[in-house]
Amino acid sequence: MKLNFLFIIAFFSLLTSCTRPDFCYPESKQWAHRVNDTTVAKEKSKHFNGLEVDVYYSEYQNKIFVGHNIEDTANNLQLDKWFDAIDNPAKKYFWIDFKNLSSKNADKAADIICSIMESKGMKDNLFVESGDSKALKKIKKYGLRVILWTENLQWNNVDTATWITDTERIIEELAPDAISNEDAMGELLIDHFPEQNIHLWQTPTEQKEKSNQRIIDLCNNNSVKVVLVDHDEPIAY
Repeated sequence: MKLNFLFIIAFFSLLTSCTRPDFCYPESKQWAHRVNDTTVAKEKSKHFNGLEVDVYYSEYQNKIFVGHNIEDTANNLQLDKWFDAIDNPAKKYFWIDFKNLSSKNADKAADIICSIMESKGMKDNLFVESGDSKALKKIKKYGLRVILWTENLQWNNVDTATWITDTERIIEELAPDAISNEDAMGELLIDHFPEQNIHLWQTPTEQKEKSNQRIIDLCNNNSVKVVLVDHDEPIAY
């Protein structure tokens, strides 16, 4: 009887961890960074459970194109074709970095993403990232998970106290599924928002050994749920 009771508790604990507001993250916290090519997407999806891709929405064509910079969209790679390159995307996890998401285009962009997910049999395995909280509010209405890209103090002349206050306000208003920034901002996010799911990306500037250790340290932090890396395969941690 006692064993059965413990089993029931464990079962419901697992069930709860896989429903909102929590997210069933894959075992490895390392996801492939900037996978903006179909060949790379096909290869890295063999080694990584999660992939990050950069996209732009075209209001003139009502399509979402893959690209980190606007000129990259000249490659004419649409997001649905990018997903076609990945075997069984329903079994993978995705971070969609929207470079031009806005309140004006959020509804149409969400329609396209939801249509892609339905055609691929995908459910709760995708995040949409943006720094525009108003646009993300619209995205959330479609049942999509959202990542709030937080302002980077290294890029803007904002004092830390003001940044903390502003970020707290936006998080309270939006209630994002995760918050993100580059790993140089990691300690600030961890120290001030440890209750949030934190997503980081690494821009290596040090020797490989130090860079790898940084990844390991981030992955071993409970608040950090995803670390985007440029490796061909995840490193052990």
